[in-house]
Amino acid sequence: MKIVVIVYAVSWLILLIVYIISLFENKKSKKKDDALEKLLNKHKSAKDKIMDKLVYVIMIVFAPLVVLVLPYIVFKHVKSKREARIREEEREKSEKEYERHKKECLGSYYRWSNGKSNCCGNDYINLAQSLIELVRKQNYDDFLTLLDKISLPSSMKLGVKECERHGSGDRSRLFVSTPDNACDVDIFRHLKFETTPMGAWQAYLLSRLGDSLPMWWHANYGKRDYIFSKEDIDKITHFIDRKFDSSVLLDYDVTPKLYGENERYYVSCCYWTDFGGLKREFVEIQLLGNKLFQTFVFDEKTIHEYQCGIMF
Repeated sequence: MKIVVIVYAVSWLILLIVYIISLFENKKSKKKDDALEKLLNKHKSAKDKIMDKLVYVIMIVFAPLVVLVLPYIVFKHVKSKREARIREEEREKSEKEYERHKKECLGSYYRWSNGKSNCCGNDYINLAQSLIELVRKQNYDDFLTLLDKISLPSSMKLGVKECERHGSGDRSRLFVSTPDNACDVDIFRHLKFETTPMGAWQAYLLSRLGDSLPMWWHANYGKRDYIFSKEDIDKITHFIDRKFDSSVLLDYDVTPKLYGENERYYVSCCYWTDFGGLKREFVEIQLLGNKLFQTFVFDEKTIHEYQCGIMF
């Protein structure tokens, strides 16, 4: 389509130039008779003569626009190609950075797991299970009482906006209520974390808590049941009961793992989803200046594949 417009634009521009030149030529030879023109005009009907004039009028009206439209089209085309090239370069750069970061995290995780003991002991597991129990009982106000390595300014409060139970789908969201009565869902810009293994574990749990909060209809695609011990396997809540025998999962190692020090930690934890089965995710937790700087999923493995068969 662009090529057609450009071709027509060039044609109109040429016609305009020819017409302007002819006007100058006619002005110069205004007193001279053009025998050939007279002969041609002699055999033209009044309708043809009107049409000839109409063509000139159309050229005069529209051809000047071509002088503006054509450069604009060319400029837009060049600009679009340049923007597309920049986007492609940024995408390639982002992919390379992702692969570099992923490779770095994998290497660090396996070095830590081969040389250091797992920080995630029974106290870590008990705390995680207690947090999920608070979710089940909808005791949302007690989150930060339990997560004692996370703090908020005294004028703020962590809360949950529960999902709307109508429409095609919705999920509950954590928020921080600010002194001016605003609800900020970007909770991590207000929270402070203790830079310790337990602080990193609590940062991980809170960053994943949204996947365990109540969901409605289509949002259940993202629902997860986090598993911290084999006891949690019996507590899996299916979106739609397909009579899945969860006892087959008891043979797998579902123990969470935590390694790291200073401000960089690596968490490996299992979860269940009706749209994938039993999975183990590997997450880097970066704590900088008592803030959660980044959570980065650098690997995920399917331990036991399962699909509930529901497609919306």
